[in-house]
Amino acid sequence: SVPLLLRNQPYFFQQSQETLYIVWGPAKKMNREKVGSTYQALLKVMETYPHLQIYTLTEEKMTYCDDVFQNETGKNRMKSGSFLSTGWFTMILAMELCEQICVFGMVSDNYCREKNHSSVPYHYFEKGRLDECRMYLVHEQARRAGHRFITEKAIFSRWAK
Repeated sequence: SVPLLLRNQPYFFQQSQETLYIVWGPAKKMNREKVGSTYQALLKVMETYPHLQIYTLTEEKMTYCDDVFQNETGKNRMKSGSFLSTGWFTMILAMELCEQICVFGMVSDNYCREKNHSSVPYHYFEKGRLDECRMYLVHEQARRAGHRFITEKAIFSRWAK
């Protein structure tokens, strides 16, 4: 999402001064020592808007998120061809920072198997694209580069109990 932020910098970085940005991404793009492309872009933004509150997950924290996935599923994230979702990183971060977490608007892992639910767009702003359940199934079955939304939701449900 960083490229989207960079395209409209005045809106995101000048007008929204109270926003706290937490950014994560592939080690190659977020590398601090070799200065990956996304990390470098964020450094430039910080120079332009010094009041910004931008935090990045370290490579160690990213590995921790992978380890939690493997502990919960028994599968290596990379070997299984999956990417962790924004929701996954957010939940891990929230569990570390918050005493209590209230989650709204998140369907259960069984939702797409149930009958009589309305078709909801995967992204509310993309009309005519796959609906949420079809996107979940496509990603869950992808051999590579898929989010395991249904798997993640099952894990979140276990954690909630």
